[in-house]
Amino acid sequence: MSQWYYVDRTQTRQGPVTAGALGAAYGLGQLAEDSLVWREGLAQWTPLGHCRDELGLPAAPPASAVPPPLPAAAPTRLKRSNGCLIAAVVIAVASVLVLAILAAIAIPAYQDYVTRSKVLAAVTQARAIQVQVDEFIANTDRCPRDAAELQLTPSLPGVAAITLGEANTGMCVIELELSAAAGSPALAGERIRLSRDSDGGWYCTSEMARRATLPADCR
Repeated sequence: MSQWYYVDRTQTRQGPVTAGALGAAYGLGQLAEDSLVWREGLAQWTPLGHCRDELGLPAAPPASAVPPPLPAAAPTRLKRSNGCLIAAVVIAVASVLVLAILAAIAIPAYQDYVTRSKVLAAVTQARAIQVQVDEFIANTDRCPRDAAELQLTPSLPGVAAITLGEANTGMCVIELELSAAAGSPALAGERIRLSRDSDGGWYCTSEMARRATLPADCR
């Protein structure tokens, strides 16, 4: 029977467990569709949803139907008078100003949200690499010399390059160079580092100018 490993919602590696135990963890909400799992025979960590049939998990529930939009209200017919015309003009101008103010607030907020999502996705991928580095060090008692030694792909979605090795401080470092993404062109060239100390603790650091886009545990 295959023994499985998985990364839970706290980004902690768990296992080995049986397929039944993995399914039970999914049923209890400890795992999601995109939670990473691995067993002997898989080339790399894989989202749980890709192994649904093998693990005998229930199918994902269909998306809820979206009700049709409500019919537009019939336009109010304005009386033909100078007073009503002036009121309509004032209301129209005020509406344009309100919409402009709302757009000035909403557009930057949305762009920040998109950027944070891209950064979080890159860090989440790096957390999966942490597990591989921990296993490598446990087996060899040294840090991998480079990404190729762990058979990592040259780049991951949102990541232009991965650098892996031992720093001058003696810490084992995974460095991600981010790439420009739709809605987040400023991410190009930004770097995030995950460093492992001699006790096995990991630390996330970055010199990104927009600090608010980094995860809470990354400084």
